[in-house]
Amino acid sequence: MDSLASVVAFVHAVEQQSYVAAARVGGVSPSAIGKAVARLESRLGVRLFNRTTRSISLTEEGAVLYERYKRIIDDMDDAEATISRSRERPRGRLRVSVPHIVGHHLLMPLLPIFAEQFPEIELDIDFEDKVTDLVAEGLDVVVRSGELADARLIARHLGDQHFVVCGSPDYFKRHGQPQTPDDLSQHACIHFKSPSSGRLAPWAFRSPYDRLILPRSLTFNNTDAGLRAARDALGLAHLPVYVAEPHMRTGSLVPVLTSFMVPYGSLSLVWASNRQLSPKVRAFVDFVVANFAARPDAFRPLDAAGGSSNSGG
Repeated sequence: MDSLASVVAFVHAVEQQSYVAAARVGGVSPSAIGKAVARLESRLGVRLFNRTTRSISLTEEGAVLYERYKRIIDDMDDAEATISRSRERPRGRLRVSVPHIVGHHLLMPLLPIFAEQFPEIELDIDFEDKVTDLVAEGLDVVVRSGELADARLIARHLGDQHFVVCGSPDYFKRHGQPQTPDDLSQHACIHFKSPSSGRLAPWAFRSPYDRLILPRSLTFNNTDAGLRAARDALGLAHLPVYVAEPHMRTGSLVPVLTSFMVPYGSLSLVWASNRQLSPKVRAFVDFVVANFAARPDAFRPLDAAGGSSNSGG
C-alpha cells in the first residue's frame, strides 16, 4: 500500500506541478508528498524531478514513468466507476442505427421484450443502410457488416451471414429447379443493390461459382421487395436465411442450391470506445447478443437452422 501511495503522490505532484498543490489534492501534508516521491526515487534508483526553490519539472525518466502510472490510475478509477455504474438502472435516450433488413427482421420482433425489461430506456432507432459516422452523428450503438477499421470504435461480433437461393412453388412448376449455379443463366434472377453505392450484392456461392454473371431480371435496393417478388413467382432471390426461413417453413418459398452456399460477411454491434460503457449501452448490447444467439435461423446455414435443402448434386 505504501508503494501505491507513492505512485499516487507522484502523479498528483506531476499534475499540480508543486508538492503544496499536490498535498491539497491528496489531503495530506506537503512533506508527506515529498517523502513519498523520495521513497519512489530511492526504490527505482533514478531522479524523477528536477527541483528548484520555486518549481519542479519531470526528468526524462520521470516523464516515462508518469505516462505509465497515469494509465494505471485511470484504469483503477474506471474499474471503480464501472462497478458503481453497473448498479445504476439503465435509463435515458439510446440512439441506435441498424440496416433496414436487420432492423425489420431481427430487431423489431425483440423490442416488446426489451421495452418490458428496460422501461426507462428511450429507444431512438434509425433504419439506415449506409455506413454512418457513429461518433460524429452522436449514435450510441450501430449494427454494421464487414470489418471494423476505426480505432475509436469497439465491436461485438454477432455472427456470420448466411444466404439461400429460393423461389416460389409456382415459379418452379413453370421453369424447373436449377441443379447447379451454372443453371441460373436460364432463370430469372432477383438482385439486391446497395442503396448507398448502387453496387449489386454478390450471390454467396462457393468456388468456382463465386464469380458468375447472372441474369438481371429484377433489381431492388430493398430486400423485402426482393422477397415479395420471389413469393410472387417473378424469379429466384438470394436472401438472408433469417428473411427467407419463415416463408420456407410455410411452403411459399422453396430453397435450392443449398450445398453450394458459403457464408458471406458478418454482423457486429459497434459503439464508441469510451472508457466507461454506460448502463443503457451495456443493457442493449447484452440483450441483443443474447437474443440474436437464441434465433436458430439468424446466423447459421440453412441446414443448421432446420430448413429443408436441395443438395443440387
